[in-house]
Amino acid sequence: MRDFEKLGVFYLGKEYDLEEKRIKDELVLYKSKDLTTHAVIIGMTGSGKTGLGIGIIEEAAIDNIP
Repeated sequence: MRDFEKLGVFYLGKEYDLEEKRIKDELVLYKSKDLTTHAVIIGMTGSGKTGLGIGIIEEAAIDNIP
């Protein structure tokens, strides 16, 4: 089982190297225990804010996080 398939860890994507302008192999993971009561997602139009929000909500529901 890969790390991001475990309960309590949200897979957000892969790291991006701004200098080399390429996607790295390192995963960006977010621990569900780090969730707080409020959050903000900021980005330009079309950058994936809604998709990220939906993904986090889905993962929280799977992990039974209220």
